Amino acid sequence: MRYAELLLRLALGLAAAAAMPSQLTAAEAAADPQAGSDAHIEKQVEAIESRMATLQEEELNLSVRIMQAQQKANEGLKEPAKVTERLAKGEGAKELRQYKAIMLSCAGQLQAFDGKLLPLLKSVKALQQDRAKASEALKARIDTVTARVEAKHRTTLEKVANLYERCAEWRAAFGIYSKLYGEIPEAERVKNTFMTEKMAELCDKVGDPKMSLLLYRTLFEAKSVKDRYKDKALGEKVAKAYERCGDFMSAYKVYKALLDAIPRDKQEKDGKGLRDRMQELEKKIGRVSR
Repeated sequence: MRYAELLLRLALGLAAAAAMPSQLTAAEAAADPQAGSDAHIEKQVEAIESRMATLQEEELNLSVRIMQAQQKANEGLKEPAKVTERLAKGEGAKELRQYKAIMLSCAGQLQAFDGKLLPLLKSVKALQQDRAKASEALKARIDTVTARVEAKHRTTLEKVANLYERCAEWRAAFGIYSKLYGEIPEAERVKNTFMTEKMAELCDKVGDPKMSLLLYRTLFEAKSVKDRYKDKALGEKVAKAYERCGDFMSAYKVYKALLDAIPRDKQEKDGKGLRDRMQELEKKIGRVSR
């Protein structure tokens, strides 16, 4: 046999051998549709996991830059705790303008990072549609990677909204929280106390006291009658929301019920603020009734 012919046969043999695994895999997939389906889904999961690992490193670097920027923003502030209050009043001191510019820049960088998560959100939604076809082990991986992507999206936007709040940019913060609140299944929203209270707070700040009251009442009335008036902090928010809506009588009734829920031996001290509000409301109710 000629040397060239030997080389040709050897090459053909190697090519056939290289093709065998894929042929076997295809045959195995035909014999076991579950294995074929899992292989396809697993590739998608691995791609998302790989992208998340890359973004995790990017997020770490971004977090360092934002922390440094916020430190710079706080330099020169006389009363950092009052910055948001001063900005809400429209004060325009140089250090406040610098603070706000830096904070809004940080918010923009975080929003840009969240933009890189959006394709992954679409990918995990597609995975959830294929979940029924996956094996039990693969379903667990799908659920894990889905939860990871959704949590990262949510926490990133919460950071953005927090920066807007610190700059007294209420409408911008409201827009972010509205988006996040809308992503929560309606039946689950009342269980998310933080988000519902945040929405109630921001509704009031953007000029919608009635919606604010509705949200506070939703949380308040989700508690049993026996327990709701023991939550003094939430009860006072409900009462103040009634006041902002001009319903002084309902506000008065809530304050009174909160006062009655305080043990008698502690009412003198712990109920002073409630009694003061009730006295103010008695005057307003008297004026309205005349």
